[in-house]
Amino acid sequence: MEPILKVEHLEKYYGGGGNVTKAVDDLSFTVEKGEFLGIMGASGSGKTTLLNCISTIDTATAGHIFLENRDI
Repeated sequence: MEPILKVEHLEKYYGGGGNVTKAVDDLSFTVEKGEFLGIMGASGSGKTTLLNCISTIDTATAGHIFLENRDI
């Protein structure tokens, strides 16, 4: 079965030069049809950044997000 959501090696960095913040660093996972996924973590661990990248509110620095086999 094909996953409805696939995240591959997602990275999101903020800043530049010597002041770079790694909000999401090399994250990969899949979600199959009918599956539920919980996103948990400490404050500042990148949960909102991840969801903003999936919803295309923000763009990823590197990696791919596939929604129903379409690279968004």
